[in-house]
Amino acid sequence: MTNRIDGNQGAPLPAPSTSLGAGQVDRVDAGKTPDRANKPAVAAAKTDRVEVSQDATFVNTVVQAAHETPALREDKIAAAKKALADGTLGQDAGALADALIDHMLDDQKS
Repeated sequence: MTNRIDGNQGAPLPAPSTSLGAGQVDRVDAGKTPDRANKPAVAAAKTDRVEVSQDATFVNTVVQAAHETPALREDKIAAAKKALADGTLGQDAGALADALIDHMLDDQKS
């Protein structure tokens, strides 16, 4: 007997056997149930347990803090608006460049 799918001829089906080989399926007659179906369920002797590392706990704390922090820092926005209105924001390009370079160098050290 052969197996046909969309007009293509497949490989012949294996003959039923008592010992199962690789790729074969154990079939049970409809009127019979496997032995394991007749046995009562045994309660698990152990319970499941999860241990969370200190690193994972720290990451969870940081993520929660990030979610609780407002997206905009109103105090910084107000200070920048005031400095812009006073004319003190962006007056010294050299000082700004020095601050940016110092910040970049500090980031590379850590």
